[in-house]
Amino acid sequence: MEPDKKNDSKFFFKIGELVEITGIPSSKIRYWTKKYKELASQLRTNDETSHKLYHKNSIEIILEIDKYMKNLEILSNNENINQKLNKKLETQVEVIQKLKKLRDKLRNLINVSL
Repeated sequence: MEPDKKNDSKFFFKIGELVEITGIPSSKIRYWTKKYKELASQLRTNDETSHKLYHKNSIEIILEIDKYMKNLEILSNNENINQKLNKKLETQVEVIQKLKKLRDKLRNLINVSL
């Protein structure tokens, strides 16, 4: 999401405003603020109130972190799918090998009984 026109003149935003602008839940923004110094450096406290204010550069940082996290999730899901497919393929190879052994044993039994 992009900031709208009325927010172009603002330099600092409360977390609720960031939620409206970015669509990212406040809990994620708070967590990312603690985790990523790039976002934490955008945080300002206001002496007049107890609210923490985020610089407008925070909007872009939050959107970039969200995009990065979504890409990680996609890569992780792809890796999980690949692991499951590999496991299934290994299982199928094992079953085929067991069936071949069983076939050979049956052939041997048929040949011995004739």
